[in-house]
Amino acid sequence: MTTIAILLVLAGSAAGAGSQAVSFASPGFAPTQMDNAGRLMEDWGTFGVRLAGEGITDGTVSVESLRLRDVIPAARCTSDRGAVRMVCTAFRAPIFPAGADAFTVRLEEAKGNAAKLTLAVDLPENSQLGMRTVKLGGRTVLALPREAVSNRGLREWGYCDEASPLPGWGKPVGPCDPAFRNIRAGMGGVPIAYRFNVKPKSRAQVVLGFCESHWADPGQRPLTCRVEGAPSQTVDPVGKWGQHKPGVLRFAASDEDGDGALDISVRPAAGAADRNPILNAIWIFPPGETPDLARVIAGELSAGAIRYVDVGGPSDQSLFPPGKLEYNLELAAGGAIELVFLAACKGGDVPTPEAGVWTPETLLKAAHDVWRDWPSDRKP
Repeated sequence: MTTIAILLVLAGSAAGAGSQAVSFASPGFAPTQMDNAGRLMEDWGTFGVRLAGEGITDGTVSVESLRLRDVIPAARCTSDRGAVRMVCTAFRAPIFPAGADAFTVRLEEAKGNAAKLTLAVDLPENSQLGMRTVKLGGRTVLALPREAVSNRGLREWGYCDEASPLPGWGKPVGPCDPAFRNIRAGMGGVPIAYRFNVKPKSRAQVVLGFCESHWADPGQRPLTCRVEGAPSQTVDPVGKWGQHKPGVLRFAASDEDGDGALDISVRPAAGAADRNPILNAIWIFPPGETPDLARVIAGELSAGAIRYVDVGGPSDQSLFPPGKLEYNLELAAGGAIELVFLAACKGGDVPTPEAGVWTPETLLKAAHDVWRDWPSDRKP
């Protein structure tokens, strides 16, 4: 399950008469509050969800306290928006170490007609969008549902992963391209992934650069590299080049599926002791060229590449531009859709969906088990 501690801003709606602020928590932790307008506040800030589409009207907001499965404290915000009824339910999931707020947005078609909707999430200023997360100041504050992957504005190129930039991590020996000093690292086994706009079905020469500056012994961090249209390659940077020694791999790439995008990824190899993949640099050259790899390492060909990415460096960028995150959704007549988010609570981060094992069902079960076993005289 994933959550959003959402500041619900239902534009044009009014808090229901008699509604009061509602708090919920997990035993031993500070509570989260949903106010009488449906807003949910976290220590890192607030953000809003807005609903738009044909037949969507203003409506009153009703906020209530309830118990899920009879024991889990929760908050619920309900609003009738004409063509759609929106019900948002939040509870604290006991994820180590600080917990996370599970927030479910349920949209129900109410008029017997198919509906096309846009659900917009207003993100905090300076937030960074990944494929399934939102980071703020290096902290992972939101985990997004799978629907976040589609219907998003995209840049011409960028990373589309949950990996972490580590500038200055590399300690390359000898003259080399400056990109070998920076990396992205897939902490916890998260793949490093990039996407580049290309002409559909086009070909290219792709070169990936690596510099292992943690391990001195071979066999610790083998990597599997996949470039669309080319056979995958597995490499042990220390075994092939040595610690602190820059090295590169070349791939004859192509837009194999014809979607106008070239996908590149680096993952931990099967059986790797260190499952945190790294990547330092990407070069894309025209298909007819066979770039001299020694000159690529030296940085002599970077200026002439179609694309040159200092991975994890100052010019690196997300595939997703900053700003609002929107979900374009379709509801069948009488149908319903649920989006489940995870939001970081005070002092914590949310787990990355790709690296985690949580589902909506297991989060709810974990919360139920905690409250079920909590002494009855200490239940709120």
